[in-house]
Amino acid sequence: MLRQLLLCWTSVLVLFVIPSESALSSGCGKPLPSGFSPGETKSIQIPAANGQPVRHYKVHLSANFQNNRGHAIVFSFHGHNGDMDKQEDLSQLSEKGLLIDGAGIIAVYPKGKLGTDGQTAWQGAPYSAPGVDDIAFVNTVIASLQSTFCVDSSRIYATGKSNGAGFVNLLACTPWIAAKFAAFATVSAALYKTTFNGNCPTQRAVPVLDFHGTSDSVSFYYGGKVNGAFQVSADNFRQGWASRKGCQDKPTISHLSKGRDPQQLVEIQTWNSNCKGNSIVIGYKITRGQHGWPRTTLPAKCNGNFGTNDCTTTVFDATSSVIIPFF
Repeated sequence: MLRQLLLCWTSVLVLFVIPSESALSSGCGKPLPSGFSPGETKSIQIPAANGQPVRHYKVHLSANFQNNRGHAIVFSFHGHNGDMDKQEDLSQLSEKGLLIDGAGIIAVYPKGKLGTDGQTAWQGAPYSAPGVDDIAFVNTVIASLQSTFCVDSSRIYATGKSNGAGFVNLLACTPWIAAKFAAFATVSAALYKTTFNGNCPTQRAVPVLDFHGTSDSVSFYYGGKVNGAFQVSADNFRQGWASRKGCQDKPTISHLSKGRDPQQLVEIQTWNSNCKGNSIVIGYKITRGQHGWPRTTLPAKCNGNFGTNDCTTTVFDATSSVIIPFF
């Protein structure tokens, strides 16, 4: 069933993004800058400018990276109090063998600024740093990557966890920056009603993929008050995207195979009928799932010890088996 779904998504999403020579960026054919090598991750700093602070992000070039063919960019945004290294470890986007349109990816791990509580955060949360324009930061990163590397500009994607996932939704709901992205994937999203209450002015048929555990005690699956502000439930988030795109009222429900998920704890909700522009919305409802990135192995930060949230495992790897095929 999962393979059938992936094939279905692929055929649908081909209608969104058709690579062409015109989509290739100005960085194509240039020699790699000093310090960059295929298969390696490098830190980059953006100087303070236009009233905005110094910013940082990391870039990982796939092991088979060639700067004379177009590569997709995948942004991965950390959660509240997260950092670049942990997000790279958690989301597994620097793993070998991840391909989009037959080519390795450029994985990007941006760093949020310290918010009102002294912890890193992204724009859109009640604790984010006032006056920090994270959307403009992302736009600057995209422009820099396009001028440095051979980027297939029709294949730029964003994913993130928790507050980072809430920021991904803010990107998707901001028309001028959303136009630069082909699809979005959110994990354990923290969607605060102060910045997102179902209103989303973008008119594009944006493909959206969402994962959320029903036992999430940080960003509640069913919504509620957190950090002094109310969050949107995962169901309302998904249904909202489907409704804005004119999809069917109720999703088609499927599950992973019983061989992989004997208890059928993972429910896959798909809206793909009558959607504008052949759009699609997919939600993974993970019964008893916690505030973690779905994966079958523990992140390195857990030191091999099972615990809560990110230090738990599920029956599938979200990145390699779902997010990358979706993109």
